[in-house]
Amino acid sequence: MKMSLWLALILSQLIDFGSSEFPNLFVNISDDEPWISTYLPEDDRIRSVLFYTEYGGDRCPIYDYMLDPSIADPWAIGEYITNDTRILKITAVIETNQNETMIESLRMSFFEENKVFIKHLHNFLPSSGESLDCENLRSSTKYCLPSISHHGGQAINCSGRLLFSESFEDGENPLHNWKHVVQSQLLEPHYEGVAFVNRKANSYVENNMLHLKVTKSNYGSKNPFYLENCTYTKSDSNQRCGEKKYRLPFRKFMPPFDSAKLISNETFKYCRIDIEAKMPIGDFLFPGLTLTSAHHDAIRIAIVRGNKKLTDFASNEIGGTTLYAGAILNDNGGRTYELKDFASREDHFGNDFHTYTAIWKEKSITFKIDGRTFAQISNSTVVQELSRTERHIELYLTVGGEYNFPDNRVPPEQKSYRNFETGLSSKIKKAIANSPPWDQTVMVIKKINVYSTDEYEE
Repeated sequence: MKMSLWLALILSQLIDFGSSEFPNLFVNISDDEPWISTYLPEDDRIRSVLFYTEYGGDRCPIYDYMLDPSIADPWAIGEYITNDTRILKITAVIETNQNETMIESLRMSFFEENKVFIKHLHNFLPSSGESLDCENLRSSTKYCLPSISHHGGQAINCSGRLLFSESFEDGENPLHNWKHVVQSQLLEPHYEGVAFVNRKANSYVENNMLHLKVTKSNYGSKNPFYLENCTYTKSDSNQRCGEKKYRLPFRKFMPPFDSAKLISNETFKYCRIDIEAKMPIGDFLFPGLTLTSAHHDAIRIAIVRGNKKLTDFASNEIGGTTLYAGAILNDNGGRTYELKDFASREDHFGNDFHTYTAIWKEKSITFKIDGRTFAQISNSTVVQELSRTERHIELYLTVGGEYNFPDNRVPPEQKSYRNFETGLSSKIKKAIANSPPWDQTVMVIKKINVYSTDEYEE
């Protein structure tokens, strides 16, 4: 079959891709071989493509499901054309990284003298035993895949639905979806060198982005450590909330730094969460992006330590050029579960904005960076423990901490103090003073989206 044809079939705009158009569907008929290929150009917005080919007559249709963007020509199929071929109907069901589904199809009719006529069927659906008026179906047909998600105590019917979106619009109350946690983090089990406060110096919205910032505290005899509207309510609250009157023995409870933690008003169970953020850079700074329950266990969506360089006892690099994920489990007073798999880059993750993703399902929790999977919790015991209840989104920035820079992982030559030593406040303050100046003392959050999910999402 000697013919050459490149035909760009313009896809209907079934979903909103902003100012850019979705890539065209192409058909290539070879000059020298009796093959036809149908494909989409490579595009980061495509998650998977299901091709459905009907041949007419008694020949059964064929399905081809493509989901690996790393292979050559990831969104392409080939069809061998014989002398008996008269009609081909090819449908592409395209799943995007925005959790939307769109359908596009074409029909090829073959005639004598190597002529072929290609018609774009905007609304074609694979035929069934019943007569369907497919040509009159709406081009924006969306499909409902049963969801496993819960939101605010309610089950969600369909996967891929946007449950929560936060873009931090400037206004009188840009944080109306959030509440502050106000308490010291210096004591067990955290051993962190900050007090979380509700002050504009430490949490503010600027240019439609949330900024969480670490600042030096100035607690002392003239400024006693006392947190108004402290959210900690247990019996040792004076140690975590402070006292109005200064007492010299109380100095050991004064954190050397102030920072902020926000917790979402809304809760979720089984979901996909995307957070676009820019991480802080500086020794022993630690940003928190988590899904946290009322029991204080947490799914840690991203673990990016502020240090430009930091190695563990095994000489593995665990500083800001490596991205980890994991969990904090609520057993034996709380313990970390950090996955061995990680993503790495030459420069610090805090140099640019990145999208950090967790897909929390009944049997696994998958972690992604800019759409690429880098780690997964598949331990059934761990996943079940983390799946007992709905979770809030937590955003925070802290300094040090046993969960973040554990003594059994970071050697003394990398961290001059031990988390369980007395006088922790002054030792953290000294360690930071002896380290290079912090480059970037803020974590910046640009956007957060939460979607319903299903057991098949990857």
